[in-house]
Amino acid sequence: MDFYQPEEHTNAQLRAALAEPGLQLIFLQAHWCGDCKLIKPFVGAIREKAEAAGITWTDADRDANLDFALEHGLRGIPAFVMFKDGQQLSHIGDGQPLLPAKVEAWLQSFL
Repeated sequence: MDFYQPEEHTNAQLRAALAEPGLQLIFLQAHWCGDCKLIKPFVGAIREKAEAAGITWTDADRDANLDFALEHGLRGIPAFVMFKDGQQLSHIGDGQPLLPAKVEAWLQSFL
């Protein structure tokens, strides 16, 4: 089983991604987070489904992107956050373990 390897982005890159039109999904995590490690074997498949539906995917690191996380009221990880045209629509995850099926059902509500 492969663990998803998030890409690093600056706060400016995250803000630029949200400036683009359409749906954007941010995966907020940290390398030290145990609950993040539990979901990472499934994140690649979740990303593939999102991107296949035309949703722009961007990874964020809770520590490196703390300012961004706080700007959007995101306190717990792992979290998946859906934006449309730069406005937060919804998020799932507030510091508790996430079941892949729950994340996929949440994602399905945007497809």
